[in-house]
Amino acid sequence: MIRTEGRVVVVERVIDSTAQEIFDVLANPASHAAIDGTGAVRDPVLAGPTRLHLGATFTMRMRTRLPNLALSSLVQVAVALTHRGRLTNVVREFDEPRRIAWRNFGRHTWRYELEPLTPTRTLVRETFDYSTNIAPWLLELARFPSVNRRAMQETLDRLAVVVGTSA
Repeated sequence: MIRTEGRVVVVERVIDSTAQEIFDVLANPASHAAIDGTGAVRDPVLAGPTRLHLGATFTMRMRTRLPNLALSSLVQVAVALTHRGRLTNVVREFDEPRRIAWRNFGRHTWRYELEPLTPTRTLVRETFDYSTNIAPWLLELARFPSVNRRAMQETLDRLAVVVGTSA
C-alpha cells in the first residue's frame, strides 16, 4: 500500500520474517547501504554505534556523483557535496522491535513501523515525513515525494531480501 497525505509519504509491504529480525537490520547502520532503494547511501558507516538506540547519532557516506539529470538527483548530490559526502542522522524514535525513526539536518524523518501479523510475517511501514523539513517546497519542486515513494518500495523489497525472503 502507498499513501501520500500532506507532507508524509507511506509505503507498506508484508515481509516473511519476524519483527525482531527486521528491526535488527534497521537498527544496524552497517546494513543501510544494502537496503537503501535510492542508491544514495554508501558503505561504510562513517561514525556511530554498531546498533542504534534512542538519541544515537550516526553518519553515513552518501553518493556524490549524479546518477541522472533529474532535479531530485541534482539536489541530492548538491546536498551531499555541501556536507562533504556525509549525512548525519539522529535516532528520534526507538521502540524495539516495533518502531525506529531518524532525522537528519533537513529535519525530515525516516520512520519504520513493524506490525507482526503472525509469528513469522510482519507488515513493514516506511514513512518519509517531510512536514517538519526546513524547505518542504524545495523537496516538492524537486519531486522528492514521488521519487522517494518509488525508492521506498525498492527499500522494502531489498529489506525482504536481506532478512531472507523474496515474498
